[in-house]
Amino acid sequence: MPDFLDNPIEGFLGIITIATYVLAVSVISFLLLYLFSLNKYIAAIFVPLYYMFGAAVSYYRVKFRVTITPLILDCVVNTNIEEVAGVVTFPFILWILLNIGIGMCLVLWRWKIESLQRVWLHVFCVVILFVGYYYSNNRLRQSINQRYPMHVVESISQYIWLRNQRNNPHILPEYEVNEFVDSLDIIVVIGESVRADHLSINGYNRPTTPLLEQRSNVVSFPYVYTEQTHTLASVPVLLTRADTLHPQHQYSETSFAAILQNEDFYTAWISNQDLGNTFAAFPSECDTMIWVNAGKSVFVFSGWYDEELLSDMDEQLSIGYPKNLLILHTIGSHWYYNNHVPETQHYFSPITTNRVVTNNSIEQIVNSYDNTVRYTDFVLDSMIQRLENRRAVMIYISDHGESLGEHGNWLHATGATETKNPACVVWYSNSFAERYPDKVYCLKLNSKQRYRTDFLFHSVLSLAGLSTVGEDQIVIDVFR
Repeated sequence: MPDFLDNPIEGFLGIITIATYVLAVSVISFLLLYLFSLNKYIAAIFVPLYYMFGAAVSYYRVKFRVTITPLILDCVVNTNIEEVAGVVTFPFILWILLNIGIGMCLVLWRWKIESLQRVWLHVFCVVILFVGYYYSNNRLRQSINQRYPMHVVESISQYIWLRNQRNNPHILPEYEVNEFVDSLDIIVVIGESVRADHLSINGYNRPTTPLLEQRSNVVSFPYVYTEQTHTLASVPVLLTRADTLHPQHQYSETSFAAILQNEDFYTAWISNQDLGNTFAAFPSECDTMIWVNAGKSVFVFSGWYDEELLSDMDEQLSIGYPKNLLILHTIGSHWYYNNHVPETQHYFSPITTNRVVTNNSIEQIVNSYDNTVRYTDFVLDSMIQRLENRRAVMIYISDHGESLGEHGNWLHATGATETKNPACVVWYSNSFAERYPDKVYCLKLNSKQRYRTDFLFHSVLSLAGLSTVGEDQIVIDVFR
C-alpha cells in the first residue's frame, strides 16, 4: 500500500485505477504467501521474514519517499556504521517489531491448521498460476517488478548485472592531441524527453525558455536527430564513438570521459536518473560518481527535481582542478511530468491529475509537459550562473523527444517522429569566446545543420583539443 500513497488521484476514475493496480500487484504476494505456507515449517521462516523486509521497505517509502533500487543497494554495500545509525530510528525498530509480530501470529494460526492432502498438487497449481500471471502482460510485469516483494528481487538482480557491466573491459579509442588546453570546464547535460519544437528559443509559441533567450551566448540546434527513442538506447550513443556505421563502438569502447580523464581532466558523473544497464560502465570511468536521488524510480510519484544537481555541481567545481568534465544526467521531462516540477513553478494550467496518460486531456498533458521544459530552462540557467566567470562550455542535449498525442502516440520508445528530434542547446562563457573565437564562429555557423546525436562525442573531444584516429569514422564536430 505505501507504494501507492503518493499516486495522483482525482475523482472516481482515479480511485478505480489505483484500486485496480493495488489488486493486480497484490496477486503475486498472495500466491507467494500461499506457496510458502503450504508447509508450516517453511511458513515459520518465510512469513516473519516477509513481514520484516516489507516493514523496512514500507517505512522508508513513507518516511523518505524512496524505494528499493539498484543504486540504493549500491549505497548500502558502500555505507558505514555511522550512516546506518542515522536512519535506524526508534519508530523504525518499533514498526519492524510490530510487523514481525503480525507475521508470527499468522504462523501460529497456520500451525493450527491440519496439513493439506496432495501438497504437490497445490505447489504445481500455484507455480503455474504465478508464472502465467507474471508473464501474461509486459506492462503488468513492469509494475509488479516495482512493488514489494518482487522489486527487491528485481533490484538485486539488476544490481548484480550493473556490477558486472562496470567490470566489463572497454577499449580506449585511439586519439591524438591537436592543441594544448590549460584550463576549461566542459559541462555535458543529458536531458530527458525534451523535444526541440517545444522550446520557445526555437520558435515555439509558448514561453518555455525565457531565461535562455535572455542570454547572448546561447546557441540552439533545433534540427538534431536521433534514431534511438528511449534512454537505454540513446545514452550509449551520446557518450561513445558509436554512429550509424559503427554502432558496435558503444559496446566495446570507453566514453569520452575516459579519454579526457587520460588527458588530466577531472571527471565527474552527477546523476538524477536511474542507472541503465546499457551505460552502467561509463559513469565508473569518471573520477567521481554521485547519485542525488538513488531511491527514486518512475513509480515513485513524489518530488524529484533536477535543481538538486546544483549543489553537487558547486562542490565538484570548487575542488580547484583547472580542467573539468562534468556529466549531469537529468530526469527532465520524464512522465509523470508534475513530479519533476516544483508546484511553485507550474506556469501552465490546468495540469494532469492522473498517472494514466489517457485519463487526462491533451491540454492537461501539454501544459504539464511544457512546465517541465520551462523548469529545465530554469535549471540550465542556474548552471550557467555558476559558470559565467569561468572558461566554460555547457552542452545540453536531450536523449530523445516525446509524443504528446500526435497520431495517437504518447510518451516515447515508439519510434514516432516527435521522439526523434531532441532539444539541444550550447552555451559558452565570455572567457571561452575570447580564447576560442574560431570555435564560437563555427558553433554559430553550424547551428542550423541537421546533425545526429552522435556529434556529441567528437565535439567534446574537440573542446579538449583532441580527436580520434580512424579513416572510416564519421566525424561531426559543431566547433569546426
